[in-house]
Amino acid sequence: MTLLDQLAAQVRAMEGPTQVRDHLPALPALAQVVPGGLLRGAAYEVNGSLALALAVAAGPSSKGAWCAVVGVPEIGAEAAEAFGVALDRTILVPAPGEHWPHVVSTLADVTDVIVVRPPASVRDVEAQRIVARLRQHATTLLALTPDAGAWPRPAGRLEVTESSWTGLGAGHGHLGRRQITVTATGRWGRPHRTRLWLDAGVEPAAPSDTLAPVASSDTLAPVASSDTLAPAFPAETVPALDLVRVAS
Repeated sequence: MTLLDQLAAQVRAMEGPTQVRDHLPALPALAQVVPGGLLRGAAYEVNGSLALALAVAAGPSSKGAWCAVVGVPEIGAEAAEAFGVALDRTILVPAPGEHWPHVVSTLADVTDVIVVRPPASVRDVEAQRIVARLRQHATTLLALTPDAGAWPRPAGRLEVTESSWTGLGAGHGHLGRRQITVTATGRWGRPHRTRLWLDAGVEPAAPSDTLAPVASSDTLAPVASSDTLAPAFPAETVPALDLVRVAS
């Protein structure tokens, strides 16, 4: 039995009876970004913003859903928790390498939401195979990509089209809060734009909240030694994975 098989068995043992709905909820602050929530069994593309992907995943996570984050080794536990992601129901696979499609397909059996950063553009046949697995298990995928279109035919696409910060003066000051504009396209109908404050959590921005744009950067701080998530199993495991960790 592989490490992922053991992990799947552990998650099943921890789950109680659940009622599967057609959609997964969004945080109230994201109600305009993903109206109606996330469709189960679908793949969405999130362009260039790990923070936005975490905020979207936090909606289902805060309501008891199991989440997985695949291929994002720099994710910080404190940052994820600040957005509302429940660490005790989160599985991390930091470095799946070329085996990421197999990892995603396996985790679809035991999780509700998967955030994945594919190492390159995804082939159409590969995406179709993964989506078929998602539909089979009513799991939602958030594909974190650097450019629009890297994930073939997503159910919806979320893209940070503007980014601004507080705290910057004429060449001096410290970065404070971050404001972003998210453009959503896909199953929600006509493309629509929503402005959000995105720092330690997420909240809507008022129309009067206007800041000077700067270059965006969504890299979260690496996990400090005090923030590391406890391994679910010893780390000798299968060669396909560096480590699979379950927050505890």
